[in-house]
Amino acid sequence: MAKIVGNQIIGKVKTVTIEKEPTENETGSATFDFRDEYSIFDYGRMPDDIPFKGESLCRMTVQNFKELEGKGIKTHFVKSISPKVFQVNTVRILYPQKNEIMRESTNFLIPLEVIFRNSLPEGSSMLKRLRGGSLKPEDIGLDRIPEPFEKLEKPIVDYTTKLEKDDRHLTIEEAKELAKISDEEFAKIEETALAVNSFLNEKAESIGLDHADGKIEMAFNPNREIMLVDTFGTLDEDRFLFGKTQLSKQLLRDYYAKTQWAEEVQKKEDGLEYSFTNAKPLPRDLLELASNMYKSVCEAWTGEKVWNAPAVTDVVSQINAYMEKL
Repeated sequence: MAKIVGNQIIGKVKTVTIEKEPTENETGSATFDFRDEYSIFDYGRMPDDIPFKGESLCRMTVQNFKELEGKGIKTHFVKSISPKVFQVNTVRILYPQKNEIMRESTNFLIPLEVIFRNSLPEGSSMLKRLRGGSLKPEDIGLDRIPEPFEKLEKPIVDYTTKLEKDDRHLTIEEAKELAKISDEEFAKIEETALAVNSFLNEKAESIGLDHADGKIEMAFNPNREIMLVDTFGTLDEDRFLFGKTQLSKQLLRDYYAKTQWAEEVQKKEDGLEYSFTNAKPLPRDLLELASNMYKSVCEAWTGEKVWNAPAVTDVVSQINAYMEKL
């Protein structure tokens, strides 16, 4: 959960500083300041900072905003301030559970997380749901459970809640009702999501990667036009693959998943009694490898040599060797 201190909202990986509050008819202003922290398993802040992680997320997000605006997609991006900070236009936060959203409301965050999936790698929440039986292939237009990493014939767009304590998966009708949006507006949301997904697919392919899945958030501006908000298309929000090697925060999940600590976290998620301990820091070589992963993909993605990081292929080889050793 984000922590509010004065005019700052301190989230898991970035600090949002409010410069001007939004109103129904006018956007506000804020800065996003990215930190080197990370979080997995909904545990909260992990013990390490990953060097240059925040800057890599910021640089990739800014690049994505600029390129998508060039393609005619509205966003809340205003300008870069530093390698780790950029300025955005802000909207109101209206809570559907408090009946604050009306069908004519403007300038507010659409309370949905929109997820697009091109394949279902190991670790994918949708693959887990299919295997567990809570989701059936026919529910998402498939005739069977895909093999892990198998490329889907067409992307699957999935919706979850955004402003609730725990994210809930929603049907299309539930999503429309929750956000009080029309059929036409919902079609525009899906069209925008698929356009962003297509852009990320092409961008990833251009640097030798596959884009497995990702998520975005959207808002209505004062004219009730849809615009892209928050961060997206980074190694924290999306899964990128080189073959079956995942270049994302999954690297850190996979490491901790093999520890006793992960078993304690799972007991917490299952509502069972447990003896909880704090996560131990990453081994030094894995911390360096994680930093190189973020830096190498960022440099390839933006085309800017900032750190002279190893090539992505070299990082992939190092990740595979490390995971085999585990």
